[in-house]
Amino acid sequence: MSGFKGEMKKLATYFQTGVSYMIPLVTAAGLLTSISVIFGGNGVWNETSTIWGNIRLLGQTGLTFIVPMIAAYIAFAIADRPGLAPAFIVGLIASKMGTGFLGGMLVGILVGYSAKWLKKIPMPANLQAVKSLIIIPFLATLIIGLLLIYVIGTPIQTMTIFLTAWLKGMSGANAVLMAGILGAMMAIDMGGPINKIAYAFGMAAFTSGGYQASTAMLMAIGIPPLGMFVATLLGGKRLYSEQEIESGRSALVMGIVGITEGTIPFAVADPVRVIPSIIVGTSLGCAVNGFFGTYQKTALSTVMAIPFSSNWILYIIAIFVGVFTVAILVNLLKKFTKSSIESEE
Repeated sequence: MSGFKGEMKKLATYFQTGVSYMIPLVTAAGLLTSISVIFGGNGVWNETSTIWGNIRLLGQTGLTFIVPMIAAYIAFAIADRPGLAPAFIVGLIASKMGTGFLGGMLVGILVGYSAKWLKKIPMPANLQAVKSLIIIPFLATLIIGLLLIYVIGTPIQTMTIFLTAWLKGMSGANAVLMAGILGAMMAIDMGGPINKIAYAFGMAAFTSGGYQASTAMLMAIGIPPLGMFVATLLGGKRLYSEQEIESGRSALVMGIVGITEGTIPFAVADPVRVIPSIIVGTSLGCAVNGFFGTYQKTALSTVMAIPFSSNWILYIIAIFVGVFTVAILVNLLKKFTKSSIESEE
């Protein structure tokens, strides 16, 4: 049982590696696509005669590499370089088959473990280089590629179609629950593995038109640092040191540009009170936005997405709910525990 748990932990690390490599691609391509639509209008999707049309082409081309890239770097994490090329090739096939994000993850696992197993096959020392450069890439591509095409591709494609339809049709209580869960996952470890899983899910939804999910995920990015900035404003020197107040100013900037890690100094210094507060506040803010049904079709986070939301007033209200919940809750916890300690003394 302990061996199984250890392997599951390794698998989570492999997924995190794949998502970490994917994030710069998604960020660059998503922002390029968003900017082109913002300034060029919806007509940019069908032309390359203007600068905005060509920027759209750059961004849209980048987004098509999400599936092969996550497949390649999951395989790379498992088997190192021998897994990279086969996973890129089979990942491209998975993308063309319409298996989506799920297909990319599964391809990465299958190619990675097959390449890792093939590396263990004994061969003469003078053929080791040939094994890594030719034999492993060839066999891993052939075996997993045919397996995808003839066996597992169609079921994954069906699952992806179902998931896409579910995300696009998300409304009411389901939308509120999903938004709240994504908000909590984004806040819980501030850039760690759980955050990256939520980010990957949100971006997979974004690329397939599930904007309620991507909006919740993207909104959650800035709420924790903005909440801690407001907390330092409200709490002042009674609850925070000079250094923490300075960190609060940095958190404001990070929250605006969409860097959740601006919360980390506070979480490290006081995890028991800070982490529950940012989880509750972020989850609530995203859930409120899910209740409003507000969405935005860009890859921009929290504050920067305000002008492009379907109802910017309701969108701002949801952000404020999240930010002030974080601030008030963390300050109440600090004040309560501080008073308890002082009374015991």
